[in-house]
Amino acid sequence: NNALKRLYLPRLRSTVNTATVLSSRLQRNTSSTGVSGRDAIVPVNIRGSQAIGARGDDQTLPSPQNQTYIETSIPYKYLYGTLRVTHPSIAASKNDEGAWIKVVSSEMEGLMRDLKTDVNRQLFGDGQGVIGRIASGITDQYHEGNGILGDKFTAYGGHSFKIGQILDVYTARTGGTSKGLLEVIGVAGNVITVSKKGGGDPGITGTSYLGTALANNDYLTREGSVGLEMMGLQGIIDAATHAYTSTLQGVNRVTYPEFDANVKVAGQALSAAGSAAILDDFILEVEERGESNITCGVTDRTVFRQIAGLMTTDRRYTDTMELKGGFKAISWGDIPIFWDRDCPKDIEAYKSNNSSNLFFLDENELSRFELEDWNFDDTDGNVLHRNESKASYDATLYYYGNFGCMAPDNQGVIRDIRAS
Repeated sequence: NNALKRLYLPRLRSTVNTATVLSSRLQRNTSSTGVSGRDAIVPVNIRGSQAIGARGDDQTLPSPQNQTYIETSIPYKYLYGTLRVTHPSIAASKNDEGAWIKVVSSEMEGLMRDLKTDVNRQLFGDGQGVIGRIASGITDQYHEGNGILGDKFTAYGGHSFKIGQILDVYTARTGGTSKGLLEVIGVAGNVITVSKKGGGDPGITGTSYLGTALANNDYLTREGSVGLEMMGLQGIIDAATHAYTSTLQGVNRVTYPEFDANVKVAGQALSAAGSAAILDDFILEVEERGESNITCGVTDRTVFRQIAGLMTTDRRYTDTMELKGGFKAISWGDIPIFWDRDCPKDIEAYKSNNSSNLFFLDENELSRFELEDWNFDDTDGNVLHRNESKASYDATLYYYGNFGCMAPDNQGVIRDIRAS
């Protein structure tokens, strides 16, 4: 109990909160919001007064107006991680703290790495938990050398799949009709191999694991997570047709278009002609509409390389910048742009183009609203909880919080950036 809290908890918090560039740059808000039930409540002055105008001598003054305030609600999301150790391993190391640390260290190190990766993925999403979609090439009864039957398919957003993931299959991004559970047993780029949970071919219908065969455009999420993950950049930075989020933090963006972010569709690679103008014009457009200052940009490695290729010796742009935490970025007009492996492909409007996104952020208006940072559940006084009928103990990690934005109109995204 003491070793887990004293030796691993501080390091776990640091790893998850600072080991990726997006997480490390986000403000963490724990005190400046009201709390109502399970939400953080933040008032926003969404519209100013237009009771302003020029008049001649002795003419009627402008009709009075008021500022328009709305309350935004950021619902807390509940994230968990679990760890199991057996009683024989505890007994073997009970007289040597160093031995105990060796027994548990590999589990803790792996859990820290996996939590960091998944939280960072969520910060780029839209809260629905979609990891990817089936694109094409479904092959039934694919036979592995070890005798496991499974299906193969090409996925949109395939880089987010990991061997061992248990996936829910849905017909809609928000859930819809559930098709059951799959386990990822192979990943090769965007080609994913899956079996029924517990083994077996997903193409076989009529079982408790997958009652309906897979189909193109099915949505894949972590088991039990659909609609329960933290909000991320795809949902916050959305507008026009609202490909991801039409209502953000309780605010309907049709009723209050001021809560729309800025969205531009490139329809080309940023290595193509006119790309420099696309970047320059969009940055100015975001700063003009939101009356903001963009503080950084984030994208995937494909677009990062394209922007780096636009750098020429006669531009007033430095090649690289070093950010807090030792992260490297390129500078475009003094705006640092970095790449993140979890920056998602667009799996909605431009999925067929395998398109990338480039997000421009005003970080002053983005925060992680935290009810509780990563901690061990020790409500009964113990970190380790015994499993009934088994000689093993579990530890449960939890995090309660969400990602929110007070001024989406200060943010922007360029969508449909193509590889070539």
